[in-house]
Amino acid sequence: MKDIYLDQNGWIYLARGWQNGKGEWYEIASKIKKEVDKGNLRVVISLVNILEVRRISNKERREKLINFMMDLSKGYSIFPFNDWVIESEIFILFQNKIGQGNIDIKSRIINQGISNLLGAHPTIQEDVSEEKKEEMIKKVNSVETMRLLLLSERKDLSSSFIKEAERFEEARRKERTMKDKTMQYKVVMANYFRGMIFPKMEIIHKNMNLPNDFLINENMDEKDWINLFQQLPATYSYFSLADRRDRDFNKKIEDNDLYDLFGFTMGVSYCDIFFGEKRFVDFARKSKLDEIYGTIITSSLSELKKAIS
Repeated sequence: MKDIYLDQNGWIYLARGWQNGKGEWYEIASKIKKEVDKGNLRVVISLVNILEVRRISNKERREKLINFMMDLSKGYSIFPFNDWVIESEIFILFQNKIGQGNIDIKSRIINQGISNLLGAHPTIQEDVSEEKKEEMIKKVNSVETMRLLLLSERKDLSSSFIKEAERFEEARRKERTMKDKTMQYKVVMANYFRGMIFPKMEIIHKNMNLPNDFLINENMDEKDWINLFQQLPATYSYFSLADRRDRDFNKKIEDNDLYDLFGFTMGVSYCDIFFGEKRFVDFARKSKLDEIYGTIITSSLSELKKAIS
């Protein structure tokens, strides 16, 4: 089974094509639906998709799009990029090193239900049997519950993303002061390791009682570091995409950049086909994320049609 991630424009084009009942997007929607029903394709929705849908002020348009997304995805979603994803990828890296790399993280990343969409692992605190707990969690994560929650009263969170974009812009200008682009890249990557990766590695080192040089040693060169980094799919994709975006000081970081950054990060790392906007598709391809993770990454309608054939 192949997993497909569509950015928000992709979902809108697909829904319009389906509703119009003709044209190229209708043909693609029909093909995807047939393959989904056969069990050959799975179209996932993301928290980024939903946040963007909820920006639509027209209630009828918003609800039509949500219902279309729920029908086509069958409630399957992709986990958002967060600390759990980074920690899990690092833990798997350690497991692979000691020869116990049989963890199926993708089944945790792509799953049905509102919990997965929000990046949560539900637990039941009530004093009931395990069977009852499982039943309650299943109900919470049902397609019906997910649809009801997504169709609930609209709350636009755009203002928080605008503020976050301003914070990203300020951080970028402080971090990228060196004129030498090669050195700038090395400094930014070192800061990313220091802030996002090393603290989590240290905890795993201690918990597994492993020597400090188990994964990293003083003899590693730049190629060794990159090779290790690329074994953390979403963690590396996030860094690569943000790095490509941050190099262009002629374009201020905007809230839409954050939607693309977080959507692309998980989609290109854990899906087989990714359809998105051209700018970030170019970033992903220039970083060779398509080659590294075996993902078809495209903004082309013809390439999408070929990928789902």
